[in-house]
Amino acid sequence: MIYDQYFENKKVIRNMRITFFYMVFFLFTINTFGQTYYFDYYGVKEGLAQSKVYSVVQENQGYLWIGTESGVTKFDGVTFINYTTEEGLAPGGVKSLFKDSKGYIWMGHKTGGISIVRNDIISIHPLSEFIKGDVTGFVEDSDNHIWVTTFGDGLLRINNPDELDAAKLSYDQYKGKQIGDRIVSGTKALNDTLYFITGVGSIIKYNKSNNSFSNFYLEGLTTYFPTTVMLQDKKGDIWFGTFHGGLYRYIQKENKFIIYDSRDGLANNWISAISEDSKGNVWVGTWGGGITKFSDNNFKTFNNLNGLDDQKIYCIQEDTEGNILIGTNEHGLAIFKGEKFIAYGASIGLNDQQIWSIIQDVKGNYWVGSNQGITVFNPDTKNQAKKVINYNQKTDAIGDQIRFLKNDKSGNIWIGTNDNAVNMFDISTGRFVYNAVVNRYFTTIFSSVTALEIDKQNQLWVGTLEGLIYYDITNNTSQFLSQYNGLSGSEISALYADSKGKIWVGVANKGLNYIQDTTIKQVEIEGLLTPKCIIEDTEGNIWIGSNKGIIVYNGKEVIRTITQNDGLLSNLITQLNIDNFGNIYIGTSQGLNKIDTKGRIHTYTERSGFTGIEAKENATFKDKEGNLWFGTVKGVIKYNPGIGEDYQKEPLTHIARLRVNLKDRPMVPDQKFNFRDNSIIFDYNSICISNPDAVKYQIMLEPADKDWRPVTNQTMVNYSSLAPDNYTFRVKAQNSSGIWNTEAVTYSFIISPPFYKTWWFISAIIILGFIGIISYIKVREQNLIKEKRILEEKVVERTAEVVQKSLEIEQKNKDITDSIRYAKRIQTAVLPPEIPFENTFVFYRPKDIVSGDFYWLETVGNKEMIAAVDCTGHGVPGAFLSILGSSMLTKIVREYGILKPSEILDRLDIEIINALHQKDVQGERIVNDGMDLALVCYNRDTQILEYAGAYNPLFHIRNGELEEIKADRFPIGMTSVIQSKKFTNHEVKVEKGDCFYIFSDGYADQFGGDEGIKLRKKNMKDLLVSYYSKPMKDQGTELENYIIKWMGDYEQVDDIVVIGRGF
Repeated sequence: MIYDQYFENKKVIRNMRITFFYMVFFLFTINTFGQTYYFDYYGVKEGLAQSKVYSVVQENQGYLWIGTESGVTKFDGVTFINYTTEEGLAPGGVKSLFKDSKGYIWMGHKTGGISIVRNDIISIHPLSEFIKGDVTGFVEDSDNHIWVTTFGDGLLRINNPDELDAAKLSYDQYKGKQIGDRIVSGTKALNDTLYFITGVGSIIKYNKSNNSFSNFYLEGLTTYFPTTVMLQDKKGDIWFGTFHGGLYRYIQKENKFIIYDSRDGLANNWISAISEDSKGNVWVGTWGGGITKFSDNNFKTFNNLNGLDDQKIYCIQEDTEGNILIGTNEHGLAIFKGEKFIAYGASIGLNDQQIWSIIQDVKGNYWVGSNQGITVFNPDTKNQAKKVINYNQKTDAIGDQIRFLKNDKSGNIWIGTNDNAVNMFDISTGRFVYNAVVNRYFTTIFSSVTALEIDKQNQLWVGTLEGLIYYDITNNTSQFLSQYNGLSGSEISALYADSKGKIWVGVANKGLNYIQDTTIKQVEIEGLLTPKCIIEDTEGNIWIGSNKGIIVYNGKEVIRTITQNDGLLSNLITQLNIDNFGNIYIGTSQGLNKIDTKGRIHTYTERSGFTGIEAKENATFKDKEGNLWFGTVKGVIKYNPGIGEDYQKEPLTHIARLRVNLKDRPMVPDQKFNFRDNSIIFDYNSICISNPDAVKYQIMLEPADKDWRPVTNQTMVNYSSLAPDNYTFRVKAQNSSGIWNTEAVTYSFIISPPFYKTWWFISAIIILGFIGIISYIKVREQNLIKEKRILEEKVVERTAEVVQKSLEIEQKNKDITDSIRYAKRIQTAVLPPEIPFENTFVFYRPKDIVSGDFYWLETVGNKEMIAAVDCTGHGVPGAFLSILGSSMLTKIVREYGILKPSEILDRLDIEIINALHQKDVQGERIVNDGMDLALVCYNRDTQILEYAGAYNPLFHIRNGELEEIKADRFPIGMTSVIQSKKFTNHEVKVEKGDCFYIFSDGYADQFGGDEGIKLRKKNMKDLLVSYYSKPMKDQGTELENYIIKWMGDYEQVDDIVVIGRGF
């Protein structure tokens, strides 16, 4: 838009009229309540070449090109690269920028030149020498011709825009009577029709069929005010901006105009730019009033009253992330990050920027607590006198240092302070009330409230430095709880009432507790010292923020820990909140994070609208509309989760620069470097205009790096002293929405070896070496023949010695085997020679000659004692322990007279530990041996069967249903497993037809079958149920036959003992 050139036209000057009255009316009637939207400004201070931004466009790779008075600037969100004539640009400032269908960037200069960027190369277009006036814009038609609008040389159509050779260039020029010499801008409508606006404000339509132009006019469009800009939106409506005549919107479907001017709330009547974003919103830039955004039939104005510092707008453009890019007259490039964040500060009447608490009352007012008392405001009220009310210690005796604000069920507001204990605001009377029942626990010295919560039962919980106050609001009763009542400590750091009726209590340096009904329980969470804030997610998990990050606890165990290493801005967590969509928000000392329902971590800092940066402890609240409010060191921030999604596409990542030995090199694919060029520096970036500070990177240089390097925010890496090899540098990025590149960006290069490491040099050395080796071999051959003869003689001698040794070893093996077989006779003698009980089977199958499993049968009076024992190991070691165990069982029953199974096991545990000396004098374990066993005792008189077990259970089958009676989960012996053991005694009233089984783990652990897998306990249960109706001896035979068939060719892996007793 060429605004100053309008004044050159005398006709326009004659038709101007002053709209000062409307502008003043607008300024005094607009709602000026001090909410501030965030605009990110980039000017000369940040690296922009000049502060007057005429145009901006985003290329396909994500970079922004910014046209200024001094040239053009390329911007990646962090770094500016300024281009002038020295870098190949045509002379003059860049008034217009355009991206064509091939992604090429066209630049129109003030002095008539055209520059073009193709494949990162800037060239001056040959048409530049024919244009004298400013290039005001570009339009591409359906045939891919580029139309160039100029202010002085009319309109030009480039027919072969790819051609940069002046001799081959084809173009047509239209000017003079045909269309005029001064063309302000051009636009393409939905039907591919081209329209051009002239310097006198008229609209010219291009007729493609006969290559002619005609005046365009719609009934109802002003002819008094010159048209400055024109746009057809996606719905088909046509928007016309005028010079001091406001905005005209033509609705095609209804064939009617709607006119907007400053009296309706339009920012200004001089329209300088119109643009439509991806959501269908129309943005209208003005010259002197800021910007108005139209959403359907609603509109909102942004100006210096709510965040937009510059009122004079040159251009408006949307980037791929949904940000609105605004070229301003004096403030450089302004980037509007959206309406999700709105800041409230001193402009609304806040007495202090340090916000410690916020709440919404039943009337919709917002209460904000600070170090200067309370500010109550309502941004939607029309009563200016009631917009802001302040309360403090001097006027209302409520204290100045407000730390907590909570609503009870009656709508009353409870106030926790750092200097005046607890107060309550009675919403019905509008008065503050001092509650003596609660405040009696405070003293003049200790008057600080450290936490405040009201649960679903309308009960108030107040944290103090000395304990926890419980107050029943309805019944006006209270109780004081401290470490003496079961809390882990007395200094309360956080309180939260969850959906299940639990009150979670954080204690400074003493971890977490919860109170349910009248029970206080301490929660053991490793590493959690001081909980600072607590929230419950949609699945009932408890999120705990501390100075070491976040812990997620499901009521039984920690299921997730989240720290700065995972993407949080800081490990110091001060706020936790949850929106209506289930996303968790984390306030930190460095900004705000969001963890969405997919687990991705989003980042919001000052650059994305969270201008408060440092979040104050527990100063967060969700209002009735679902908006989240955050107290910070710079006022209150309102966040609307319902306004669109964060950018959901992968970041655009680039390797931007290559330096070799500190010198720039072009990034030619598979480039070869000399072995001395082994210091490589890569600069890389990822375009994230929404929040460039939140971008994270991972890099890897193959094969120098074996894996990805840790996540970093660095955009440069230096590899020095690289060895000759083929290398590939990889970089991937994560944007502020927590989305990583699925594919890394790569660059491959080669560092060539020195000549002495080349293949030909090495080959020559090998050949020479081969010749030398052959010569050496020939010389050595004769010596080897002689040495061989001597060696053969020695071999005969040594062979005789080996044979003799082999015979000796064979004899020793026979002696050892005979000893083991004799040991088997001893072990067999220890085992019961016959089964003394009726309806009983014993299936006993050792793995080796001797066994670590054994069975024990004993009759004492009217009681039958049966045990199936599995000793540590098998073979000879197990056999020793089995003999020891059998004798000790007999001793315990016969000598000690102990007949209760659990007591027998308790005594056996002691005997084994003492016998094996499993503790030295310091209590350290020496022998790691023990037993797993199942022991039953059947009383024939009472028909009660008692059972106790160490790891091995009892199977009881009755009427075809198998019940497993669990054993205790600790062994006999092996004191390091558990220091204090007490075995459990189980009793079963025996009925006719019952069957009981005890066993070691050898049967179920045997490998076999078609797939070579373990039999497993479940299949063993199924076997027993299928056999239980048979006589007990037949059951034993069936079990033996089945396991033999199951094993097949597989080796037996463990000793087996199974005992069955039927009734």
